[in-house]
Amino acid sequence: MKRSCENIERMLVDYADGQLSQIDANKIKEHLSECQECRKLLTALQKSLELAGVIWSDGLADTEKIPVSIAKTTKVRWSRYAAIAASILLVTTASVVWHTFSRPKYREPTFAEIERKINESGSAAQLLAATELLDDNPRAENIVKQQYQHIVKTYPDTAAAKIAKSRIE
Repeated sequence: MKRSCENIERMLVDYADGQLSQIDANKIKEHLSECQECRKLLTALQKSLELAGVIWSDGLADTEKIPVSIAKTTKVRWSRYAAIAASILLVTTASVVWHTFSRPKYREPTFAEIERKINESGSAAQLLAATELLDDNPRAENIVKQQYQHIVKTYPDTAAAKIAKSRIE
């Protein structure tokens, strides 16, 4: 690897994000016109950044409400209402009695907690996939290692974090 490539690699992420001054951006653009390896690395970084952007925007999106349609029924006899009410009362009473005598040893997770864990697992898996795309390029070794560490630190309880941790070691 040429020394100039090492200097370019340090600034490539900022270049891909458009965060460099015009002078530095022009230097990198000039180098990229001559160096195929750095162009490949830039392409992989841009794909990774696009995927991270999709994950970021998806994580900030509000959960949409799902409309539920209620079907109209024909005339229902009072005996059906009474049977339904009795069934509900019986189930409720049985549930209260059961919960009273068999208290759970752990607190069941809420829907929001389950949804958060699913979102975290999905985000971690997508970041892992993007990192593995970069891992094919030997010149991106430092960036790949940093991304694996980020996955382990940010999403420690996910399957992707376990995989990333094994790749670091």
